[in-house]
Amino acid sequence: MDEDRERRMKALRERVQAKKNAGALVEVEEPIVINQDEYEEVVTNEVPEQDDWYEMLDRDADRWRNLAASLVLIGSILGIISGALILQGNPSEAFVSAWSSDKQTADISGEILLDIEGTGVENVTVELLDGKSKALLQSTVTNEYGYYSLDNVAKKTHILIFAKDGFQTVERTFTPDDAGLMPVTMKTGNDTRYEDNSESIGGPTLDFAVALASGIGIVTIIASFAGVQSAVEMRRGLHYRRSQYFAGFALFGRGFIIIGPTLILAGMILNMFAKFDFEDQRED
Repeated sequence: MDEDRERRMKALRERVQAKKNAGALVEVEEPIVINQDEYEEVVTNEVPEQDDWYEMLDRDADRWRNLAASLVLIGSILGIISGALILQGNPSEAFVSAWSSDKQTADISGEILLDIEGTGVENVTVELLDGKSKALLQSTVTNEYGYYSLDNVAKKTHILIFAKDGFQTVERTFTPDDAGLMPVTMKTGNDTRYEDNSESIGGPTLDFAVALASGIGIVTIIASFAGVQSAVEMRRGLHYRRSQYFAGFALFGRGFIIIGPTLILAGMILNMFAKFDFEDQRED
């Protein structure tokens, strides 16, 4: 019995050894176990955290804000150039005279032209009379080109008489100013022609126009510098409302009429997309 049992065990060992040598038996590997910490680490590496999304949005907002600042800055520079050009076209003396009423006299000048031909008439007698008393105040004659001038004429109603043999006498009522008078046309004849230019068209009106243009130039430059400050505020990203207020005032800069304001307005719109990138808006 023992011999039979021993024989069967030997045969079993031989079969097992044969299968093992043939690769039929494979070692069983240990099961893979993933704990909770390892799972969270893998998920964290694959899916962006919420802070990463905020960082990406901040980068986009920075681009909008910097682009808005650039547009506002360009529009403001155009406004400064426009303001300088406006002021350059207005003499400072005229600007001062617009705000000063101390000067009570004016230097006047004009030209006398020949009817039809339009050439200057020489040696025409020009007499300045008081508007009320008709007293003679000054007199002169035209030069070879038909020009004349009278100095220190009081700013009140006067009469100018233009006379020459063979031509009509012209009697013009006027109020002097610092601008030149309208040309006088001489026609052949022996009668007198009356002209009434008693309303001043060059004095206060001219000064006011100069003052208005100069004022526009000054406002343009001030508003444009406000635009520069707005661009600085946008770059810093600290105060949203302040940057928009400065940009709104910069619209009055009138840089090259509409180009500058258009650029500034576009910058304000882009700045709205970056509103929450400003520190004061984040705190709200």
